Amino acid sequence: MNFNVKVPGSCGELVQGMIDDIPFLVTCPIDMYAKAGMTGYFSYLPYKAKLARRKTLDYLKTKSLRKFCLMTQLLTGKGMASSSADIAAVCQITALSAGRQLTECEIAQIAASIEPTDGVFCKGIVRLNHLSGDILEHFGLAPKLKILMFDCGGKVDTLSFNRRHGLKKLYQQNEKSVKEALDMLRLGFKEKNTAYIGRAAALSAYANQKILYKKQLEDVMIISENFQAVGVNVAHSGTVIGVLFNHDTPLELIEDCRRKILSDCFNLNYLNLVNMISGGIFIEKVDD
Repeated sequence: MNFNVKVPGSCGELVQGMIDDIPFLVTCPIDMYAKAGMTGYFSYLPYKAKLARRKTLDYLKTKSLRKFCLMTQLLTGKGMASSSADIAAVCQITALSAGRQLTECEIAQIAASIEPTDGVFCKGIVRLNHLSGDILEHFGLAPKLKILMFDCGGKVDTLSFNRRHGLKKLYQQNEKSVKEALDMLRLGFKEKNTAYIGRAAALSAYANQKILYKKQLEDVMIISENFQAVGVNVAHSGTVIGVLFNHDTPLELIEDCRRKILSDCFNLNYLNLVNMISGGIFIEKVDD
């Protein structure tokens, strides 16, 4: 039996920071994916994906002669969880090739041993310690939101960012704002209120300016308010900015917002209009 494994990427995070010296991020999965499949032919795997394959086989104490292919819709170095999605997909396809299936907790531990990881492979929306791989909190299913994705330009290396001198102190300075954002996010999920969720994301995004400044962020926030957006989020260790809309917002209004942002915000590139979805690992059986 052959399998395909699909893992979503992300548009940054809803909230990210540190509380009581525990770093975390809250996932923001989207309907763009990395996909791993079994193949009879040699296929190039990026270094981190190869490492994920080896670490998975070591963890399972087994071997596999199967070859895999890996395809992705996700850009690297932008905060779209490209490496996390690649790693999770390869971990699971490797396990399946050995007749096993990994839990999201097992994948989180393997992924975090390679690099700081996003939790897009976890079901629903979660709060994850991206350094240790510990899943700290489940919020439930994703809210029905559309996201206009923009890119500030450049790339951010996840490993280098998280090794940055003084990062912990900056997170500690943001702790009050991050707590407020997290509490508002919890309330938003509890009451199914996307306005609270959007406000929480915007609060976290603004607090993160002292850690990874995005010169276009404040203009995007001001413009988006005039087009019925519920909030703005960012890749806290990447270059992406997302404008969040309720799913029933007219597409014409979203398009007008996109045009206004591109007209008024210098050096900002449009990426895509996506849907926020619940995270997870999607396994498909394929006939031999």
